[in-house]
Amino acid sequence: MRMRGTQVADHTRANSGGRPYGPIRPEDATGGWELAGCPEEWWLTRNFGELDARVKATTPTTCSWWVGRSDGSLVREASVRSVDDAKAAAEAFVRSRNS
Repeated sequence: MRMRGTQVADHTRANSGGRPYGPIRPEDATGGWELAGCPEEWWLTRNFGELDARVKATTPTTCSWWVGRSDGSLVREASVRSVDDAKAAAEAFVRSRNS
């Protein structure tokens, strides 16, 4: 199927219209998750001892979670539809590695 330009999602931060890019907001920093970034683009971080986790926007309405080592090397990453899903998935992944 061929997509027309008007049908393709705008994935650029430049076109966010002065609003924060992505679905992450300060009120999402709960349960051990800390807010990072700035009003133009927030993300969440959390330390799990040997592993660190991040939740970042991938589009204006979706995000991804990342779990890695303190040296920045990737352990696991995946895209999800909501901030809550991202936080839960990262936490579940870390739990599964520790059990």
